[in-house]
Amino acid sequence: MKQWFTSQELEAMQLPGIPTTVRGINKVAERENWESQKRAFGKGYEYHISNLPHEARQALEAHFAREMLTRLDDTPRQLKPVTAALPNVPMTHKQRAAADARVTIINAIDGMRSQGISLNAALTTLLTQAETGQLAELNPVLDKALQLAKDSRGRGGHSPYPSARSLKRWITKDVKDLAPKKREKDMVPPTWANAFLVCWQKPEKPSVEHAYRQFIDAWASDEQPPSIHAVRRFLKKMGSVAKQHGRMGPRELKNIMPFVRRDFSSLLPGDIYSADGHTFDAEVQHPLHGRPFRPEVTTWIDIATRRAVGVSVALAESSIAVLDALIDACGKAVPAVIYVDNGSGYCNAMLKDEATGVMARLGSTMTHSLPYNSQARGAIERIHQTLWVDGAKSLAGYMGADMDREARHHQFKLSRQAMKGGRQTLMPWATFMEWVHQRMDWYNNRPHSTLPKITDASGKRRHLTPNEAWNHHTEQGWEPLTLSGDEAAQVFRPRVTRKVLRGEIQVFANRYFSQELTEWHGEEVQVAYDLNNPNHIWVFDQEHDRLICRAEWNANRTDYMPMSVIEQAREKRYEGRLRRIENKRVEIEEERRGRPLLEHDDSISLGALGSINGELIRKQMSKPVDEYEDVPLSRFELMTPEERWAEHCAVARGEISLPPEEQYWFESYARNPEYRSMKRRHEESEEEGWGRQPQPAEPQGSRKE
Repeated sequence: MKQWFTSQELEAMQLPGIPTTVRGINKVAERENWESQKRAFGKGYEYHISNLPHEARQALEAHFAREMLTRLDDTPRQLKPVTAALPNVPMTHKQRAAADARVTIINAIDGMRSQGISLNAALTTLLTQAETGQLAELNPVLDKALQLAKDSRGRGGHSPYPSARSLKRWITKDVKDLAPKKREKDMVPPTWANAFLVCWQKPEKPSVEHAYRQFIDAWASDEQPPSIHAVRRFLKKMGSVAKQHGRMGPRELKNIMPFVRRDFSSLLPGDIYSADGHTFDAEVQHPLHGRPFRPEVTTWIDIATRRAVGVSVALAESSIAVLDALIDACGKAVPAVIYVDNGSGYCNAMLKDEATGVMARLGSTMTHSLPYNSQARGAIERIHQTLWVDGAKSLAGYMGADMDREARHHQFKLSRQAMKGGRQTLMPWATFMEWVHQRMDWYNNRPHSTLPKITDASGKRRHLTPNEAWNHHTEQGWEPLTLSGDEAAQVFRPRVTRKVLRGEIQVFANRYFSQELTEWHGEEVQVAYDLNNPNHIWVFDQEHDRLICRAEWNANRTDYMPMSVIEQAREKRYEGRLRRIENKRVEIEEERRGRPLLEHDDSISLGALGSINGELIRKQMSKPVDEYEDVPLSRFELMTPEERWAEHCAVARGEISLPPEEQYWFESYARNPEYRSMKRRHEESEEEGWGRQPQPAEPQGSRKE
């Protein structure tokens, strides 16, 4: 700041306390004998600033401070920003911005003081210019720094700028103390926290008010219970996941917890296949009777390229549907690893048995995800939404969960009315199968968001399609492992282990015969069968896997027509549906007659022989001991359950006949619980592949008393 001024310069600044003209200033200087010196250049004298009165000197300092505000960006900084001085100190963005703004203000004040302006003059000038709005025009950066530097927690009224006292306090502080303090929450849980969480963290997900009422009812302390507002403040301090423990189960909690994304960029096509079944969200016409039903769609996907490689549509989920889709998928490439869930369609002997399973012959490894962990198979889970759920919405028979309830009910009524002769709006089975394959082609030819991006011929930047990703690996030299026709037939024919008896082998209630099996009597062999052709089977050596012969269906009999595995499964399914309908009809009849749920019955069951009425028991018990007669038991009572079952089956097949006095037993045994139990056991053994038709029992003699 200058120390010597001419009369003309003092006149131009119009300072308070001195005349405003050159002549007046010179007269005052002569009268008061101001300290002066000759000008270095030109004529006249210069007067020292100490000659001026106090108010004139303050105005002169403010004048030069205003001029310096426009040149502050050119002054060297004396302090580093807090973000550079304290890189590892945990601070919020607001704290760092305020601390850096305070450093900027301190540098500006120090720059004015280095030019001879006092601290008070610099502070006063800076805040005055800011309040009047002149600082925003002269130096907008410094004006914004003043606004950011103010602590919003202070009591500065409505002014957006800090006070002079705050500026003086910042100047005396070290750079590490310039950041404003942050008010931290008290994270120590209150003593009543556990008692309230017991009432609130329940799977019923009660509201805060409901849980608070239970909490107050159970309050047993002499202290004053917390208010509901204190409870709400405590819940706000809890983490989003911690507060859901108890309100959500472990499986649901996984949907809001961190997860791991699996990288598949290093995989090749055919390395990993994944599959899953999906109940279609629209009704179509049944292929046999035309009634509305929802089919089961099984889809196989290649993880490396996201290509849908196989699909199968069945009436219900089963191992046969899975195998059908696997055959379709292996037509593109045989997979090294198959990643599926633990459903019955994948965990079965047809696929996994070490000796007869398809996986063992195919050379692939089947890996299962953890139970209730569908997130691990996100690729196949997502394809259901894109392929089938979204596609089902374009069909007339859509019955999805997100459809309007009234519209779904209306569609249901229309499809049922069409069964009585109305216009059928549901898609026929043949058309539906064509639609399924069209959806597969559409999916494989659309860009997939998980695949790399390319620039296509039109110059558009987009993701690869699954087919393009598959072809890219082929162009890079990858060759798929495929099976020839004979190899595929041997691999994909399911196998079971059976015992040869006198040249015959029984498979799923069908008997097959070949003269070449004569010397294999009593030995176990592997039997391969065709899912759709029941006329013959292929018999292999158990030890060396050598083809023995091809046995024909009933080659030594011609009485019955063959039934394929699919037809037998379908027939069994029909019988189960009819049985459930009959049980429902009986229940409705009993409800109409008013039959009580449980009736007192003091009779004693004798198994296949019927039961003894309670009244008869009481009469017999009232007789003297000497009146009892030695009544011999019937031969059916002396048999074991297996023998009675075999006797009944032999009579039903016409192999043996019963005398008229024993016909009552044959008719009553079919209504006995023992008959239903033995029949169910026999059906289960046939499904697992080790059951055998019961042999007729030899007649039993009566027991001697």
